[in-house]
Amino acid sequence: MRVGNRVRSSLRSIRALAATTAVALVVTLLPIVPAAASELFTFDGGGWGHSVGMSQYGALGMSQEGFSWQDIVTHYFTGSSTAPAAEDLRRPVWVNLTMEDQALTFTVRELHSGGVPVTFTISGQSATVAPGQSATVTRHGSDTCHLSTPSGTLNGNCFIDGEWDGWIDSPTTAIEIAGCYMTNWNAPGGSVSQPCTYSRGTLHIRPDNNTNTLNSSIEIDIEDYIVGISEMPYRWADIGGVAALQAQAVAARSYAYARARIRPDPAARPWCWCQLYDTNYDQNYVGYGHSNQAWIDIVRSTEHQVLTHPAVTVGGQLVPLSTFYSSSTFGKTENSEDSFLNPVAYLKSVDDHWSQLPSVGNPHATWSKSFTGSQLASLLPGMNSVTGAAVTSCSATGAALEITFYGSGGPRAFRTRDLRGRLNLRSQQIVTLTTPGGTSTCAAEDPPPTTTTTTTVPATTTTTTVPPTTTTTVAPTTTTTVAPTTTTTVPATTTTTTVPATTTTTTVPSTTTTTVPTTTTTTVPATTTTTTVPATTTTTVPATTTTTVPASTTTTVPPPPDTCPNYDFSINDLLSSQRVLGYGSLGADVADVQQMLRALAHYDGPIDGIFGQGTTASVRSFQDAKGLAIDGIVGPRTRGEIASLHTAATSGAILTADGTLLRRGINGATVRALQAILNMLGYNSGLVDGLFGSRTTAAVLLFQNSQNLTADGIVGIQSRAALTQELDLHGFGSCD
Repeated sequence: MRVGNRVRSSLRSIRALAATTAVALVVTLLPIVPAAASELFTFDGGGWGHSVGMSQYGALGMSQEGFSWQDIVTHYFTGSSTAPAAEDLRRPVWVNLTMEDQALTFTVRELHSGGVPVTFTISGQSATVAPGQSATVTRHGSDTCHLSTPSGTLNGNCFIDGEWDGWIDSPTTAIEIAGCYMTNWNAPGGSVSQPCTYSRGTLHIRPDNNTNTLNSSIEIDIEDYIVGISEMPYRWADIGGVAALQAQAVAARSYAYARARIRPDPAARPWCWCQLYDTNYDQNYVGYGHSNQAWIDIVRSTEHQVLTHPAVTVGGQLVPLSTFYSSSTFGKTENSEDSFLNPVAYLKSVDDHWSQLPSVGNPHATWSKSFTGSQLASLLPGMNSVTGAAVTSCSATGAALEITFYGSGGPRAFRTRDLRGRLNLRSQQIVTLTTPGGTSTCAAEDPPPTTTTTTTVPATTTTTTVPPTTTTTVAPTTTTTVAPTTTTTVPATTTTTTVPATTTTTTVPSTTTTTVPTTTTTTVPATTTTTTVPATTTTTVPATTTTTVPASTTTTVPPPPDTCPNYDFSINDLLSSQRVLGYGSLGADVADVQQMLRALAHYDGPIDGIFGQGTTASVRSFQDAKGLAIDGIVGPRTRGEIASLHTAATSGAILTADGTLLRRGINGATVRALQAILNMLGYNSGLVDGLFGSRTTAAVLLFQNSQNLTADGIVGIQSRAALTQELDLHGFGSCD
């Protein structure tokens, strides 16, 4: 439900994917000592956003240096190519505008002389509303809506449409939604608040699925949708950023096609009636009155252009990529598995030094944020107090990948991708962590002069002595290919912590000194253990290198939460609830949220139905991963996405667990799961009744044809695999 102004972010976050592996680098740590409550923990980093895919400020820097939009997108999306979208993909998309309103009022605005009226239809009846006039739709009960216009009131069901000349090149009319405002940060005189106004496409008003309220969406040609995207400052065209804006248009278009492919039927998402949200959950769509002619011309200059990759196909055919982007990085983008969960072929770490250039004016090139120990404890689930912290793992870029916190409830490790949401940091790219006991960071340029680097942790943990000679040595330069004819050489000082992909580094991992099940005591005899790396590796550890832990030392860590939980649980209380859940809420619907967040690896606290600090922090983490507004509140969008993931995951688990060949005449729970999945993907199988009849057969045939599978109406191994792949489970129950 919209209340007051809609404040928009210029960034788009991304969905999470599934299961990960981490690239560990050498970590240089200083001693950790207990912190007084008033002493600060300071996180220093760079960039803004999720740090994966295209960096917008980096694109500006490349554009200013003369790179083309093709150079930019193929640099940031590794191994990708540009091509026009296939003809059969060029269909209109449904974009959600409002959610869960009891009533909606639309005012017709004339854009040009001779503006046409808007015709509203309800249950076969129609009413015409002229420019300057308004129409109000009100929902009464579960099945009835009233359409009030200057010419009278019409009653009918809540499937209402509004039509005008929104499909021509230059519409004469627009609709304005009463009480809805957006910030236009591209306005010539600076950011201004403007009414939500839409001139292109067709308006659809639909009933919400679990409340007696209304949702509204716009059905629009995808090229017109891109014109309404506001993700990059249009004024960059005046400072050498035309190619950056073209790259943004191509990335936005490719993303929209990819979302529409996995969300083919708006009716399968009745909490929004959409394929795309108009917020940064997907992309920031602002409608009429924000774009300028330069942006419109830029969009038209890249018409139909999308990105593809050989690893991303459906039925053997290349399809548009889910092209993720964010504002900027600290100088390198992250591998997708380090910021999200899964490795993705085209989302690899690449050079992004352009986003740090003074010429681009990046206000978030670097940032710093400080907390007291008590503040951290309130934001980190499982921690009752925080007395120390250290970087315990690094990503391939040299930024922190994991930070371990010490104190009551610890030691407890958190991925920096989660800390970004929990601590409301600009990005996950933490370069330095300063604690009351010293500084913790990834490998420094100049090793310390002493013969060893000692990490001292609280009394219940292990002390590890590692010689500085175990530090990974990186080749003098790293070459990043930006375009076929262009090579960018990055000095060694910017890559001193990169471990080549083919090299195996044998080090004493930081996790070996902190991750032991609660019930286990690890005792290492006083005698030394020697670790020798063969002479052919790039990392050399002398034969005399030892890792010594006193025999009396015990390392105790609380057991981790279930990382591969059972899908078999109900969230009926959440689905039937109409409450907005937030800090202080109590009840079974809160317990459902906690259960889902645990299954999604965002929550490891008790399932107690109490919406406390831990649940709030976990909701914020989930929202950040899904690109929702990070407010720690479970409203209609957060609840809808949780419900969608639960349905997809439970149905997918049932379908994959049962190897029965499904065909006409088969009945049961597996068929119900199949029907639910087909309906969710937009292949209408009718009622989810567990009966494999003619309607289900027809839906299976449609799906098989769309995937270039043998169209026989029988669900075997290949059809099962294609169905579960299309579910796009967003990391549900992933092992990390």
